[in-house]
Amino acid sequence: MEQKAAGRRTKRIRIILWIFALIFFVFIIILLIGVFHGRFNYKYETVEIEYTGLPDGLDGFTIVHISDLHLDSFSKHKKKLIPVIDSINSYEPDIIVNTGDFVTFIWREMTPFTEILASMQSEYGVYAIPGNHDTGIYSAEYNSENYEEHLDKMEDLLNSADHTYLENTSTIISIDTLIISLTGVTTYGMTPNFDYGDVDKAIQGTDSSDFRILLTHDPNHWIDNIQYRNDIDLTLAGHTHGMQIGILMPGFKISPAKLLYPAWNGLYGKNDNYLYVNRGLGTIGLPARIGMPPEITVIKIKGKK
Repeated sequence: MEQKAAGRRTKRIRIILWIFALIFFVFIIILLIGVFHGRFNYKYETVEIEYTGLPDGLDGFTIVHISDLHLDSFSKHKKKLIPVIDSINSYEPDIIVNTGDFVTFIWREMTPFTEILASMQSEYGVYAIPGNHDTGIYSAEYNSENYEEHLDKMEDLLNSADHTYLENTSTIISIDTLIISLTGVTTYGMTPNFDYGDVDKAIQGTDSSDFRILLTHDPNHWIDNIQYRNDIDLTLAGHTHGMQIGILMPGFKISPAKLLYPAWNGLYGKNDNYLYVNRGLGTIGLPARIGMPPEITVIKIKGKK
């Protein structure tokens, strides 16, 4: 009897070990797919956002929104960015915006990519804000005392890449007799403790705008401070990456990002005050995306019928 019992235990142990081995094998396969395919499996999300009383001249205004390039994640894959830029240009957008985190640690990560970034083209320009990583806070060289020096270097690099850099300021786009304002604010700090630029100060001078866009890196900024304002029509953010893992299906999406970010990917809002969260192009930490592909968003502004 004891021998039979021992034999059954041995059999159960073998079955359990085989199950664990199978799970580990499947995990490795999924991880490898995420590393070699998932992080370069770019998805284009086309979104129409309707607004009450939108002037006819702005109906169909097209924004290409990208975010979180983390260019160091492309250091050995520069050529994989070129078709992305070409595809963005093929949409012939009115504007292109990038909501930050060009680098992960320090400005030097961006220097090999300025020519590629400068190849982006749109009717009314390319605009960018700094994300929290762009302040240099994750490097050993910069901190709360001197991060402005890091931002100055980022501004120079972005200007050399033909980007209009918005650091707690606004710019105006004139389309015939209509005006669109873009306001950009800086996000400083480490997750989850962030400080944001002063929106009230940055938005000054935009009162006569027919449509107002806010660029802010962290979507929690909109959740906490922007969603009930009536002087901002559209907020664009990134930062979450969708945690680079999850499930995206028509009508269903889930990611551990939701534990930190109530608005973590896609369109949120109501009453002509909307937020769109882009899940980013690059990676941070593990160089993989599992079920959470990198995103280029094509946003069309429409008048509500």
